[in-house]
Amino acid sequence: MRKLPLLALGFLLLCTQLVCNAQRSEYSYWETYGQYVPLLTAGFLGCTGLESHDTFGVRALRIGGALVSEGVIVKSLKYVVDEERPDGRAHNSFPSGHTATAFNGAELVRYEYGTWWGVGAYGLATAVGLSRVYHKRHYIWDVGAGALFGVLSARIGIQTVSKIQEKRNNKSAESNVSFYPNISLNESSLYLAVKF
Repeated sequence: MRKLPLLALGFLLLCTQLVCNAQRSEYSYWETYGQYVPLLTAGFLGCTGLESHDTFGVRALRIGGALVSEGVIVKSLKYVVDEERPDGRAHNSFPSGHTATAFNGAELVRYEYGTWWGVGAYGLATAVGLSRVYHKRHYIWDVGAGALFGVLSARIGIQTVSKIQEKRNNKSAESNVSFYPNISLNESSLYLAVKF
């Protein structure tokens, strides 16, 4: 059992090494890849044998729900607020999507593996946010809002899957998840409806 924390630490070091080796170009800094390390950690750290809150399948559902929530919240706000970036290259500065993704993953790590793993993940997420300010891609309030919306998105993903599990475990409950395809000449889409 003592090897399991070492495997987990090795996994985090591998993720850190991948981030550090990322090529830097005009738009690509280390945080471009670093934002995903907490999400990967939330999903795969349990595969090393470290005790997690849920099985791999449930972790994957929670991550998916959290990412969908984040996408809806953050992308909508970026284009509604229409704030110019500090470097003047675009008008989608508020909130920081990189920071939201990093904090989303950090909250999932904290939920799945406990406070101490969460501290490390939140530390990395904070570094991602500060790096976005340092590289003049966001203002500090963009990063603060991104952090808030990232944690909120993770909590939405966690609660959504918990509610689905409760309903599923209740034998008398009917299926409350439905998929509706929409196909037309110009577009196609798939709608997911979850009833609580």
